[in-house]
Amino acid sequence: MRILTYNIHGWRDAQGQNDVARLARVIQSSQADIVALNEVFHPLVPAGAAQPALDLLAGALGMTYAFGVALTPQFAFAPLASYGNALLTRYPLLAHAGHHLTPAPGHEQRGLLEARVLLPDGRTPFSVYVTHLDHLSEAVRVQQLAAALQWTVRDRARPHILLGDLNALAPADYQADPAALEALKADPQFARLVGEGMELIPRLLRRGYVDAQAGDPQPTFPAERPRVRIDYICLSAPLAPALRWCRPWITEETAAASDHLPVLAEIDL
Repeated sequence: MRILTYNIHGWRDAQGQNDVARLARVIQSSQADIVALNEVFHPLVPAGAAQPALDLLAGALGMTYAFGVALTPQFAFAPLASYGNALLTRYPLLAHAGHHLTPAPGHEQRGLLEARVLLPDGRTPFSVYVTHLDHLSEAVRVQQLAAALQWTVRDRARPHILLGDLNALAPADYQADPAALEALKADPQFARLVGEGMELIPRLLRRGYVDAQAGDPQPTFPAERPRVRIDYICLSAPLAPALRWCRPWITEETAAASDHLPVLAEIDL
C-alpha cells in the first residue's frame, strides 16, 4: 500500500493558477492508494470547469474522496468554498468525519479529517487521520495536536496513520548539523518554526507514533528549493514494522504544482 500526503496550496500552482490536471499527474505517478490533501478549498470550481476541483481530481485518479471542513472563509477567489483537508482513496470509503481542533485567538481554525477505508482483504477497516496545523506558533500547534490525539487515541491499539502538513520541525533532523538550525532561526521565513522550541514531533513520538521519514529526512518546503521538512507521515506503533520506505515524491512537475513537495510511503501489509 502506498500513502501520499500533499499540501496543494489552495489549488494554486507557482503562477497562482488552478491546474488540477497537473496535480493529478503528480499523484498518479506516485501510484498512491491513499492520498491526504491539505489546503483544500471545496467546492471550488476552477475557471472554465463544470465541477469542483476536488471532484475533477478524484475523477481523474479513479478515486473516491472525503472532505473535512476546517473553516469557511470569504476570500475573493473562493467566496463559496470551505477550507480544510481531504482524503482520496482507491479503497472503499466506509465512513468519515471532520473535527475542529482547539481554536486560538488570532490564528486560523484548523481541523482533523478522520476516515476509515476497507483494505483489499475485504474485511479489515483502516483508519486515516489528516490534519494541517498552525503555521505561526509552536505553542498553538501543540494545543491542536493534543486535540487531534483525543480522536486518534481510539485507534491506539490498531494500525492507523496520522499525516499532513504539521508545520513543525523534528529536532533529530538537526542533530548532525546544528548550524543549519541556527541558519533557520536567523531567517524570518523559517524562524517561526524554531522560535518557541521544537516540541511537537517529540510529543508525537512519545505517544507511540513513528515518523516514517526519520531514517532519511529530506526537506519538503518550499517545493522549488526545499529547506525544511514540515510534511509528515506518522505510523501507529502496530503499523511501524510494515514500513518499507518513505521519501518526498519528486517529478519534473512538483516544483511548480504546489509550494510543498508531496511525501510518499510504502507499507507492506
